[in-house]
Amino acid sequence: MSNLKKRLNEIMSDLEKNIKNQEDLEYVKSQVYNISLLFLDEIDKIAELNLGRINLLIDREKELSKKIATMEKVINNIEKEMYISPDCDFEIVCPYCNAEFVEEFPDGMEKEVKCPECGNTIELDWLEDECACCDHDDCDCCYDGEDAEEEEDSEEQEESNEENDETNNEDDM
Repeated sequence: MSNLKKRLNEIMSDLEKNIKNQEDLEYVKSQVYNISLLFLDEIDKIAELNLGRINLLIDREKELSKKIATMEKVINNIEKEMYISPDCDFEIVCPYCNAEFVEEFPDGMEKEVKCPECGNTIELDWLEDECACCDHDDCDCCYDGEDAEEEEDSEEQEESNEENDETNNEDDM
């Protein structure tokens, strides 16, 4: 702003030097002053508009920060539920001698541990959904005929129920 004021003073001095008629000089000075006020008013309007936009952005940023903080809390809770901390102590029951003992896993999820009582190696299954024979989810290699018979029985039962419903509906008519 100081450069603007300095430049305006230079223009006024130049006008005073080049305009000899005092009336004309005053008229030109007033018009230059009016023009400069118009520009300053426009600059003020732009500054106010930009300040309003900045305030709006600040408010939105605060809202987004709150949402992000909430999301981070949710993610941290999910993370705590989903992941097992490598520093956790686990209580293990030996399937061979039924001895109960607590084991730490500082390196992460170990695949096996030795029983301190009987010395047998116990294989640990961290992911219960995996297939026991091949470590794949939802595989058909462990197909059990009994499960298929149970499924067939339940399907036959459903069909029988549907037939009974149809018969009952026909009798009602």
